[in-house]
Amino acid sequence: MKYKTEIIITLIISALILFLKYINVLQVENYLGRPISIILLIIIFSFLSILIQRNIDKNYSKENINHYNLDILKYICAILIIILHLRPFLSVFDSLDLAFNNIITRICVPMFFIISGYFISIKEKNKPNYIKEYIKRTISLYIIWSIIYVPIIILEIINNFDFINQYIPQNISLPILIILFILLLPIAIIIALLYSGIYYHLWYFPALLLSLIVLNKWKKRFNIKILLVISFFLLLFGATETYYGVLPVSIQNIISHYYDIFFTTRNFLFFGLFYVVFGYYIGNKKKVYSKYCFEKLIISFIFLIFEGIFLHDTARLNSNILLSCIPLSYYLFISVIYFNKPNKKKINFNFRELSKYYYLIHPAIICLYNIILRIFNLQQGVYLQIFVIIMSTHILSLFIIYFKKLYKQRLVI
Repeated sequence: MKYKTEIIITLIISALILFLKYINVLQVENYLGRPISIILLIIIFSFLSILIQRNIDKNYSKENINHYNLDILKYICAILIIILHLRPFLSVFDSLDLAFNNIITRICVPMFFIISGYFISIKEKNKPNYIKEYIKRTISLYIIWSIIYVPIIILEIINNFDFINQYIPQNISLPILIILFILLLPIAIIIALLYSGIYYHLWYFPALLLSLIVLNKWKKRFNIKILLVISFFLLLFGATETYYGVLPVSIQNIISHYYDIFFTTRNFLFFGLFYVVFGYYIGNKKKVYSKYCFEKLIISFIFLIFEGIFLHDTARLNSNILLSCIPLSYYLFISVIYFNKPNKKKINFNFRELSKYYYLIHPAIICLYNIILRIFNLQQGVYLQIFVIIMSTHILSLFIIYFKKLYKQRLVI
């Protein structure tokens, strides 16, 4: 059949839109649920989906992979993570907070892991020891930024001392507290560096590094597919953090022993390992593709929405791991690398470096911003707050990139 693909895409889009109408997302009251609106939505989204899918199929047939799009995707994810950590809609728009906190932003960190694993696999083909070089370079970066965040931690402790003081036993004298602090500090630093990170966002680095160390050791002796399967089941355990409220009480009682000690499954073993190995596995494949990948991406995103809504009113320990992110991340990855406009000029914008420094810098900016607001008793609107934080992060990132480039040039001279 000549237009088989177009017909299938139209049927998929039609089924999705009619389903949204059935569950009352598209309502008559907001005009989106009316018959004429339904028909227009089907026509518009089917047309756009067909164009995008054709573009993807064409680039796939020509083996035209656009890695630059992955840098753009990482940059977008970095901005979404900034908004996630701001939580600006928490006390204003509950539905918008749900959309950002429990749905949209949940794909960001998995994509970071996948893209890192993928590029390591690609570059390893020309540099057999690249993974070791990457680990060494990342360890240096991680230690430097852990040191940078020590003053921020001290500043937050001072700023929130009254709150922290509530949890300090009052019957312990100051000298004993100082001795305990000196004794426990090295242990706390080791645990932080290897598990949670010195500051809340730095957990990503031990998760990435330990995942790469395991991957590097494993691939020398065993098949990557086996590690991918093992890490998937570990991810399922990690997801108990999110699905805790729907699990039987007997299982809750068993896994609660883990959470009493380790608090979270947001770590290398139960989160990072699967996505890093997944990305590495994708990079090792001769051809990465899935038919109707863009439509599958839309369907996966719909599932993610329902998963987020379902879990919103369910008792959970956290929402770090959503299972819909697995197919969504795969189809998003494929759609991104094969989407390319004809005669498209490369944008002169350092997406890769900026996304890295956005992630590293933004918590410090948020901390200082909140302290300034508190000192001067200022209040800002939601959107102005987002703008100020992102722009401040962007400007500081540009300064770091500029001075880093200048330093390298002086070394060459």
